[in-house]
Amino acid sequence: MSSPIAKSVEGFLKKALIKFHQSASHNHRIEILSDLLAKEIDNLGFTEPIKCLDIGCGDMLLSEKINQKLKIQSNWNCIDIHQLPENFKSITKWDKYSQFDGKNIPFGDNQFDAIIICDVLHHDMENAIQLLTESKRVGKYTLVKDHYEFGFFSRTILRLMDFVGNWAYGVSVPNYYFNKKEFFNICDKIGLLFHKEIDQIKLYKHSKLYNFISNEKWQFLAILCKIRQE
Repeated sequence: MSSPIAKSVEGFLKKALIKFHQSASHNHRIEILSDLLAKEIDNLGFTEPIKCLDIGCGDMLLSEKINQKLKIQSNWNCIDIHQLPENFKSITKWDKYSQFDGKNIPFGDNQFDAIIICDVLHHDMENAIQLLTESKRVGKYTLVKDHYEFGFFSRTILRLMDFVGNWAYGVSVPNYYFNKKEFFNICDKIGLLFHKEIDQIKLYKHSKLYNFISNEKWQFLAILCKIRQE
């Protein structure tokens, strides 16, 4: 997710790329994903106010939109790897933000009802298992939105789209993405069950160009739960 605290952006090309991404994709994408994630969290059947965590929260717009759309009351914490600049500390919305090291979640066991990890894992494949293990430790359900690749073409287009959305912020562009079998095996190894999977998401229906070059089966949402509730 794009983040205003990721780094100071310098240079005409980077600033132009950020402006293009914000207008062409980011806001539309947030609306679609927040609709989907709010619906799926509501479908988990909670009857009392819930605590939620957004890992890799970026600008926190996604969690704010989900909070607005949920039928049930929710309280959010948001974490990312970036240090909060001094001039952000006086802004109320950032009170729920915490910096972390990208691997160890700075909260105790079973503190959250729902955790979202949205387009984060593929940026740090080396620590994906660690982060999912930590998510299992601190929460009941983990909702992972990420990408599946199906060979060279899908990987190349996904990398191109990641470049447009992340390069200007200094976020790494992955060399590869999950395939379905690999992600399932990772979750099985950790002890996370697929409560539900949505393996096709029409994320770019607002854009003929994005629809032309991409495929909705490259986008997935996995709703994971512990094999044994602790």
